[in-house]
Amino acid sequence: MSQRHSQIRTFVKSLHLLAAGWTVTVGWLWFAEIRQHVRRHDVPPPDYGMATLITGTIAAIVLEALALLCVRWTGSAATPELERREWLHAIWWSIFPNVMLLYTAYLLIFGVD
Repeated sequence: MSQRHSQIRTFVKSLHLLAAGWTVTVGWLWFAEIRQHVRRHDVPPPDYGMATLITGTIAAIVLEALALLCVRWTGSAATPELERREWLHAIWWSIFPNVMLLYTAYLLIFGVD
């Protein structure tokens, strides 16, 4: 335990988790968009919601590319134990942003009465 974890590497790892959360959120929004259109019109949308899927996927790819670029810049931890500790911190750092993404999608899908 003589080495401290790197906050920069932890932040980069949390970018990976944020990109994953973004992808899940976009998938949920896309699925809800398709389902809502089918309920209203009894047919799937003509473009199957590709605008939502494409723009959300592009944003997730850009975020992941940024994370991969930073990984090349920062390198990896000195020991596997230190790497695990950084991932644990990254999970804790990314919980709140991912919950907020999912909550925003929830509000967009189900609305507020």
